[in-house]
Amino acid sequence: MSQGTKTIRINERVRLDKRERSSKWQARVKLADGTWHRFSTKTEDQDKATEVAMKFFYTAEDRLKNNLPQSTRKFRRVAEFARDRMQAELDAGGGNIVFKDYITAIDKYLVPFFGNYDVANIDTKALIEFGKWRTQELGRKAHHSTINTHNTALNRVLDEAQERGWITHSIRPKPINDGTKTESRGSFTPEEYKTIYTGLRSWHKATSNEKTAATREVLRNYVLILANTGMRHGTEALNLKWSNLLWVNDGKDIYLGIYVDGKTGKRPLIARDRAIRPLERQIELNPQLTGMNLGEVIDAKIDDYVFKTRDGERAARANLSRNFESFLEANKLTHGADGKKRTLYSWRHFYATLDLQRGVSTHALSRQMGSGTGVIDRFYSKLSPFMNAAQHSGRADQALRDAVKADAKASDENTVVENTSANAVETPETTTLSAAEKAFDLFDAGKLSEPALLVALGVGRDGYELEEALRVRALSAFEEERLSEDGLIKVLDG
Repeated sequence: MSQGTKTIRINERVRLDKRERSSKWQARVKLADGTWHRFSTKTEDQDKATEVAMKFFYTAEDRLKNNLPQSTRKFRRVAEFARDRMQAELDAGGGNIVFKDYITAIDKYLVPFFGNYDVANIDTKALIEFGKWRTQELGRKAHHSTINTHNTALNRVLDEAQERGWITHSIRPKPINDGTKTESRGSFTPEEYKTIYTGLRSWHKATSNEKTAATREVLRNYVLILANTGMRHGTEALNLKWSNLLWVNDGKDIYLGIYVDGKTGKRPLIARDRAIRPLERQIELNPQLTGMNLGEVIDAKIDDYVFKTRDGERAARANLSRNFESFLEANKLTHGADGKKRTLYSWRHFYATLDLQRGVSTHALSRQMGSGTGVIDRFYSKLSPFMNAAQHSGRADQALRDAVKADAKASDENTVVENTSANAVETPETTTLSAAEKAFDLFDAGKLSEPALLVALGVGRDGYELEEALRVRALSAFEEERLSEDGLIKVLDG
């Protein structure tokens, strides 16, 4: 102990201390793990202080025999340790961005309710009472996802307490989640997508407010990038910097890669080619990047935010959301046919829906979007009947069979012509569509899905080659949003 402190030895594991400037006795009790537990006896009387110290000592011994922690701490104090640990990781550039949500949950909900609890005394009853209190605070039942965040934050505090020996696994309560089920957000159809990106081209001209116009210019690019990357609106997108972009060369082609940092941590993703032009327009809006192209900006690793207005300010999340909602209202697109409201976050749903329709596996999609396969299955598998209508109706299989028959028939007729004479005149009766032409006709009529089209064309087969007229048809289908970018590339390059 420090100088000026009076110490009385009760026994080898219990001490009383009185500091020079304090009139009350402090107790020290040595625990089984060798650490000293210190606390105030809150009395000036030595005999009473001894009684308090010994009572704690015997209680600690009994708790040890029953596999309970010998000492505990107030929840508020343990929460400070957990909070500081997460904040230190964030400050050091590590940790997970979702730590910010856990810290908010601790400060706004957990400490206000559990603060004065001994952490070892938090049990199921206390958790039930906390749930009731939270409902009163929110004015409604919390969503399942909100409670998950609170529970994870609580577990961070309990982990801290268990690591320090203030609770044991046997008495640790299991968090409860009885929140309302979170439903997937509304999405957009390809036709609505076209209406939106076409309308956003001039949306900034519909206001005389310069700041609003500047936000709407960014909104146009923001929507297209969300729709063509699958990144999350808000934290992932608005924290994106030019230095997070890179070119990815797979030995055959070059793609635009992006590193995003979201609630599941940092992850790489590949942007669709349609995200490139909106990024170029963002460069044009940034006065500090005047005269530079996208390649130069990427190579320079510029440490500046992507979504900035022509005023040089970062686009605000609230402003983007508000203007997008205004646009949807003006175009009567606030709700889909399923009755669900659409927001900027709906573009993530839109992206996932299109990828699944194209045949992308849930595993590959989960890596791109930073969501577990279970989440993707839960939110998007219900859409499969609509996404793959041709397959479910049987038309896709029939169309493919028709295309194969047409291919075989064309091959037979070509053989007859070759064997008869090289100069034979082709009559209307012997003229027939090629399998590729038939496949495109079926695809244009909506009777053939994109995967079936690729099979019918023979994409990937040795010697694959497409007539110029059909290449033009593929480009037209892409322009009309009926053929995906991936599909177009496969059709043109094989």
